[in-house]
Amino acid sequence: MNKKLQQIALDFYKLKAVKFSKEGFKFNLHAEHPEAPLSPNYLNLRDVFRDPEVRKNIAKQIAPIVKKLKPDILVDLPQSISPITTTVSDMTKIPMISVRSEALKGIKKDHGVKQNINGVFKKGQKVLIIDDVVSSYAFTKIKAVEVLKESGLKVIPKIIVIVDREEGGKESLKNFKYDLISILGFKDILNFYLSKKLITKKDYEKSLEYSKFAKDYASK
Repeated sequence: MNKKLQQIALDFYKLKAVKFSKEGFKFNLHAEHPEAPLSPNYLNLRDVFRDPEVRKNIAKQIAPIVKKLKPDILVDLPQSISPITTTVSDMTKIPMISVRSEALKGIKKDHGVKQNINGVFKKGQKVLIIDDVVSSYAFTKIKAVEVLKESGLKVIPKIIVIVDREEGGKESLKNFKYDLISILGFKDILNFYLSKKLITKKDYEKSLEYSKFAKDYASK
């Protein structure tokens, strides 16, 4: 990681975005495979994105990628990534829309104008999805693509995330014919924390062990 990415990783640590637990945490993986071991760590970026300086630094990493891909609209997947997508939109002057959380769960809106997307768009426009984290199955991203296409939008076959937990999500998206672009890999974050003695060797090893388990389960 370069110094800017190290600073972002350090901000994650300072703002307690990465948590470790002996009891473990459940993820979407466990709904499919309840026999899988629990994760020894949890990554929650919601509070991180509330910090204006950190938010700006992260958005600066994403903006150049967005400009190269030249979307007509940015797509925000609610709700944790919303502050980042808004900041990137401000930086690039590219408008944004949001896929409603109910639509991502397969629940159709039955009131108002009954739309699955908030924001202004035209059919045929190119859109780019941005999200915070990808883990094993990338369910939310894949569902978002389906909702966007059903609304007549052209989805750029690349998805940007802040952190790839490196648990099979990249491969799941690849099978769906979408490429993952991540700002940070979770293993790089853990390596950095260990080098700075911010985490224990045990937490580090358990985290890598779980990543391997999760990736193997996701491929089943």
